[in-house]
Amino acid sequence: MAVTRFYISRITLMGTGVPNAEVRFRTGLNVVSGPSDTGKTFIFQCIDFMFGASKSPKPVPEAAPYDLVQIALCQENDEAEIILERSIKGGDFNFYDQNGVKKILGRKHRDGATDTISNLLLNLSCLAGKTVRTNRRGTTRPFSFRDLARLILVNEETIIRELSPIYSLRGGYSTRPVESSVFRLLLAGSDDASVISKEDIKIARGKQQGKTEVLEILLDRTKQKLSELNLAGNVTEWRQQFTQAEALHADASEELAAEQKAVAPLEDKRRTVWTHLRQLESRKDVLTELQQRFQLLQQQYASDLRRLETIAEAGTRLAQMKEERCPVCGSVAEHHEHTHRLPNAAPDNVATACLAEANKIRVLLADLQSTRQSNDAEIDRITTVGKESQLELKAITEELNDRIRPRMNGALQKLKNSESERDTYRAALDIHTRAEELTVLLHEVRNLKQEKNSGGESTRVGADEAEDFCQEVEYLLKEWHFPDLGRVTFSEDDQDIIISGRGRTSHGKGVRAIAHAAFNLALMRLCLDESLPHPGLVVIDSPLVVYREPDTDEGEFSRDVKDAFYRSIADEFSSAQVIIFENEDPPHDLDGAINVIRFTGASHGRRGFIPT
Repeated sequence: MAVTRFYISRITLMGTGVPNAEVRFRTGLNVVSGPSDTGKTFIFQCIDFMFGASKSPKPVPEAAPYDLVQIALCQENDEAEIILERSIKGGDFNFYDQNGVKKILGRKHRDGATDTISNLLLNLSCLAGKTVRTNRRGTTRPFSFRDLARLILVNEETIIRELSPIYSLRGGYSTRPVESSVFRLLLAGSDDASVISKEDIKIARGKQQGKTEVLEILLDRTKQKLSELNLAGNVTEWRQQFTQAEALHADASEELAAEQKAVAPLEDKRRTVWTHLRQLESRKDVLTELQQRFQLLQQQYASDLRRLETIAEAGTRLAQMKEERCPVCGSVAEHHEHTHRLPNAAPDNVATACLAEANKIRVLLADLQSTRQSNDAEIDRITTVGKESQLELKAITEELNDRIRPRMNGALQKLKNSESERDTYRAALDIHTRAEELTVLLHEVRNLKQEKNSGGESTRVGADEAEDFCQEVEYLLKEWHFPDLGRVTFSEDDQDIIISGRGRTSHGKGVRAIAHAAFNLALMRLCLDESLPHPGLVVIDSPLVVYREPDTDEGEFSRDVKDAFYRSIADEFSSAQVIIFENEDPPHDLDGAINVIRFTGASHGRRGFIPT
């Protein structure tokens, strides 16, 4: 079967109102370089996040406006992209195939499920459907892409740890059989589907003893709860008391229902009277407001009437006066121009008009007075009816509180007392039944016999299985000009490489880091050479930073190791993908052969991953 692989073509952050933050990769060696706080580790975390990690990238202030992470993948010898999208807060994935068809992928691996991110990535790596062992007895479970992640994604904390690259930093001894099984799967290309599970007799006896102890504890606690109820008599008497308590409870329920039925009409009547009273008060408030406005209108009418009467009287007096010459010019009135008045507007006509208007106002004033008197009568009527309603409401409330409420409260108290007694005896019967069931289970577990069988085989990878792998590690270290390099072998106890007779974890952090990088890259190189399943990519964060700053017990290394490191990877992995995150740039003469993304951390060039 042909082995296919994939590579990352780009990783993108998207948000509303901000430009996309994006870096593009290609096959071969990709180096993202730049000082601290430019986003290199954030890109690594985004890649891990888009490969199914449950933990979101650590929040940084520059990424606050972004809410979506997108990664584009390409299969080997195919430039058409498949796209994965995920909220930066976590959750499931949006998947777009090469034709743009959208599909939802779950973030967790499920056995037999095809709609998960794990299944997609395993299919791209030719590792779907594989099985791995979880213990020495041969128990197996489906292989997940997250089982593989630690062997292709190496962060800056993991690379210097004093633990085999096979093992998870957060895992314990219980996860190591799985992790060794995953390493063996990549070394050999075959999984543990054919392994037959066996149970260790010691474990089986331990389980039996554990079950016995748990059942004994549960039985003791159950009996303790029964004694805490402090009930006299035996189970038969408890059943009789429970039956009587249920009968009392039924009688109390009927009595309470009858009292509630009796109080319902009075409650309805009180509600009706209260509603009517609120309506009367509202109507009274409206009429009172109208009376105040009518008072203002009456005052306005009276003012208008006095003004008209004054004008009428002045007109009458002017009409009675003799015509005099103008005191200014000395001419008679007939020689003056009066364009501002009607030709026949004599003073007595004005007086007549004012008196007519005054009569109209007197009619309106009489109507207004009549309306005010009607409103006063209505307010008095509403006040009287309201007092009657208040008295009726008070009488109904007193009847409810003095006569009916006490009877209903008494019925309610009877119901509570009978319910408490009933529940006590019911609990006692339930606890007794549970104690009997636990006693039967305890007897069955104590009498269970175990069949002898073998304890299982070791899950560790043997030195002979890792021989070809060790040769690949030795080849890479030699290409990197590793100082005083001897043979590279494999420790079955540590499940780690031994360099020149010394375990990798016994070195300082600088050697541990570069040897860790050799471990992961050699594993991919072996799979490439032997056509074994592997994603075909490795991402490493800071493999050389600590190498340039060795521990105090670690001597200085040759400065050409860094250059040899980059040149070797560029030559050996042109058909795969290697992404390196480092503080310093690779040799400049490699710029044409590899993909270099430089972050400056300053105003010139590209400052960092996220645009400012």
